[in-house]
Amino acid sequence: MAEPKDRIRRFRDDFEHLKFNDNGAVRISDDDLSCKIDEVDSTTTYIGNALIGSLTTAAVWKIKKISVSGTVTSIQYADSNKNYDNIWDNRGSLIYG
Repeated sequence: MAEPKDRIRRFRDDFEHLKFNDNGAVRISDDDLSCKIDEVDSTTTYIGNALIGSLTTAAVWKIKKISVSGTVTSIQYADSNKNYDNIWDNRGSLIYG
C-alpha cells in the first residue's frame, strides 16, 4: 500500500492541469475540448463540443445549430442553453432556441 504522501503526490499530479473557478468548479479550456462539425446542407450546420475522448452517444455535448435564411444567419443552442448535457448523435432531433 502506498504511503499517504505518495498517494497525495499522485493525486496532485493527475489533476494538476485542472483549473478551478471561485466556486470550486473545474474550468475547461478550449484545449480540453474536441469539436465536431456537421454541415447538413447549405443552410444548416451543427457544431458540437465535448471533452476530448467523449463518446457521441454520451450526454456530455454542447451543441449549437447555425441556420442561414437569405442574408440572416442564426445561432441557437440545444435546449436553449450552453450546457454540456446533450447527445451529439441526437443533434438533428433536439430542440434549439
